[in-house]
Amino acid sequence: MVNEDDRILEYLDREGASSWWEIAHDCELLGGLVRTRLTVLARAGWVAHYNRDELDDHWSITTWGLAYLKGHLDADLVRPLPALRPPHATRPGQWAGF
Repeated sequence: MVNEDDRILEYLDREGASSWWEIAHDCELLGGLVRTRLTVLARAGWVAHYNRDELDDHWSITTWGLAYLKGHLDADLVRPLPALRPPHATRPGQWAGF
């Protein structure tokens, strides 16, 4: 967890479902940082992502995120899963030393 994560979770708890740019504007954070942290928090299960087709996607806090804000959950016990590497970013088997 980084300080920005706390600010994002507190904003979502206070304002409800919001888009990344609303969070970035209101919390005075960079948009790229907010998008990255929201993705990490979603992988950890602390925020939920809602795809709204042609509109901006919305993000909302989950019960895990609320439990963290209230002090009932230790952030060190819940870690996000790493993202899978895309096929073009992996090396073929013969390069891996096998």
